[in-house]
Amino acid sequence: MASPPSVCVLSRVGAGGYVRIDNFGPHTQLETVLVTIEVKKHTFALRVHGDSMKGRGANSFPSGTIVVIEPDMKARPGDFVIVLNRARRATFKQWVLIGDVSYLRPLNKRFKTRLLGDGEIVGVVREAIWRVR
Repeated sequence: MASPPSVCVLSRVGAGGYVRIDNFGPHTQLETVLVTIEVKKHTFALRVHGDSMKGRGANSFPSGTIVVIEPDMKARPGDFVIVLNRARRATFKQWVLIGDVSYLRPLNKRFKTRLLGDGEIVGVVREAIWRVR
């Protein structure tokens, strides 16, 4: 029986520099996490920091949640995405399209919805993993 697939969990520094992971090559220096989705060559994971994506209901990503990202998937409005801003820092938000204008919406109402602007969507969140206790 084959072992479950796993992907690398990038650090904030790794995500900010946005290095492409090769899941079919060696990656013994990085933390990995088991996933239930199909793993493609560049699929990776990030750990959520902060409360901007902590929402009410089923869609909530509290600090510490691990999100699994597929960079080779085309984002659609409403998707949860990873975006690199002008300073090459990664952020995790929901992509909203109103008319022809793209916005990044946090789930936590204490945070503001912002224009995507010159940010670059680098991946779509496919799975979330969090500890209950």
